Amino acid sequence: MDIRPWKHYSATFRRVMMVAWMLFMAISGGRRLCDCKCAFEAIFNFGDSNSDTGGFYAAFPAESLPYGMTYFRKPVGRATDGRLMIDFLAQAIGLPFLSPYLQSIGSDYKHGANFATLASTVLLPKTSLFVTGVSPFSLAIQLNQMKQFKSKVDESHTKGGRTFLVLNLAPVGCYPAFLVELPHNRSDLDAFGCMVSYNNAVVDYNNMLKAALTQTRQAIPDASVIYVDTHAVLLELFQHPIPHGLKYGTRACCGYGANAYNFDPKVYCGNTKVINGSTLTATACGDPYNYVSWDGIHATEAANKLTANAILNGSYFDPPFPLHQICDLQPLV
Repeated sequence: MDIRPWKHYSATFRRVMMVAWMLFMAISGGRRLCDCKCAFEAIFNFGDSNSDTGGFYAAFPAESLPYGMTYFRKPVGRATDGRLMIDFLAQAIGLPFLSPYLQSIGSDYKHGANFATLASTVLLPKTSLFVTGVSPFSLAIQLNQMKQFKSKVDESHTKGGRTFLVLNLAPVGCYPAFLVELPHNRSDLDAFGCMVSYNNAVVDYNNMLKAALTQTRQAIPDASVIYVDTHAVLLELFQHPIPHGLKYGTRACCGYGANAYNFDPKVYCGNTKVINGSTLTATACGDPYNYVSWDGIHATEAANKLTANAILNGSYFDPPFPLHQICDLQPLV
């Protein structure tokens, strides 16, 4: 496939492209939640809202219900109704949920730390959070936080990180928010209602990411650098939700809008606004377990669980990685 330069795509699209999140698992000491056998006793994660377990809202408290309604029964800093993929991964290998690096109250860093924050970018933003809504905690900042963390607890991680899982970019052309906000023609929609041109751009990006990781493996041959194709899993859920126990692909559970996507950029999930004299509230559906999309931008707990189950069986690892042989994986509940 021809890999077109990234600058080929519009500035609007490049702004909405989310950071592919990365985590690495390390050997360390500490008590596990279960007696299950697993060589990995710590997880360190970098990324955006897809894996932020509360970092952004620790820095800028503002989250409210219905976020967190399904599993935690209250807002806990996650941009979904319940658990994220990173939560399910931790549970599968017998570890507690990752504490955000920015959260001082109730945090436990014996099994790693989470540096991801909502709306984060790869490059340092050139504008304020309060102007564009982009997180100031870019990837470079997250890496610096990791360096500081390591300098303070270095004596605990005797072997360091040697396994890196890099998750690729999701099919953003299927997300309700982008279907509403990004310019496209009806002819650009495929049979499943997803935007072909934007999803093609994601494929280009993912191919470049995969190629870059090949070079990374050559630079650090003593480490396992695994490309994780969550894109394939999520695309399947958006295109064929029913066989996987879901009902709605490109419709958001929590939102407002007189359209098939249940999304209006003027009234985000959980918000109430007066527009043209009318009071509008973006409410949550009563059955988020039937949806792929939670708020038009993020996946539901149900979709996150399905995706986690799919990647934990190893079918979406490149190169193959025997996680099930290294860890006594616990069933996801």
